[in-house]
Amino acid sequence: MKSRSLTQLFLSSVVLLPLTLSAAHAEETETRPCSNDTLRGDFAYSAHGTTMAGSGLPAPLTGAFASGGTASFDGVGHFSLTATSSFQGVIQGPATLTGTYSVNSDCSYTSTASNGVKFQAVIVDHGQSIYILQVTPGTIITGIARKRTTDPNDHRLRDSDHENPSCSAASFSGNYGFIADGSAGAPTLPGTKFGPLAGVGLVDVKRDGTFTMMARRSVGGTIDPAVLPLTGTYKLGPSYTAELSFDVGFHFAASIVSEDEVSFIETDPGTALTVIAKRL
Repeated sequence: MKSRSLTQLFLSSVVLLPLTLSAAHAEETETRPCSNDTLRGDFAYSAHGTTMAGSGLPAPLTGAFASGGTASFDGVGHFSLTATSSFQGVIQGPATLTGTYSVNSDCSYTSTASNGVKFQAVIVDHGQSIYILQVTPGTIITGIARKRTTDPNDHRLRDSDHENPSCSAASFSGNYGFIADGSAGAPTLPGTKFGPLAGVGLVDVKRDGTFTMMARRSVGGTIDPAVLPLTGTYKLGPSYTAELSFDVGFHFAASIVSEDEVSFIETDPGTALTVIAKRL
């Protein structure tokens, strides 16, 4: 009888232990509030959407919107933002703005830039990513920001100059897959009406400053009949940035998130296109 009682006690403990651990974990998660300090460091972001007449923008700047760049948060409610943006194919920037933000305990936050643009956002993945909605009237714009790897002790990006950090061709080079989404048209795509564009493909970034790409696109619903081979060159810049120039005349600005991820925005007139690339 005593042996049976001990067995039942042991089995009960085994059953209850995971439930106890789960409850403790849930309690720990629920009691870990966010604050302004949760949002600290450098992020690379990309955003896209639509600007409407109600936004107050001039008519030529309403329509398809895309933006890409970097944002830095100081952990006490202030941020700076460097952005290249496209308004219906009209490229503006890069321009730098400052602003303020306030994080709620539930990890949502609001922010206002110095030009009056307002945002509602949610901090996810333990402060590593942000989901963003622009809440300025007359806009339908969402974005995602990802925390950048800029620690000089991190093997993924080498920081050779603490005052002017950059990555090396060795850490940037490699094979990536990418997806592109936005709009494009003339003059960058001659004879093409400005409209939706999407694409997917592979890019091989080489250490010698060149790259090769295989891409297939849908341009206004017309699919490329075959995969397009493309080539070009790149130049690494300060603060983990790069510029890509295609031999056919396309140009992109890049913000390097880590060794494994890069975000791009096309900087050619007549485009509003962002790209996310991840290492294979």
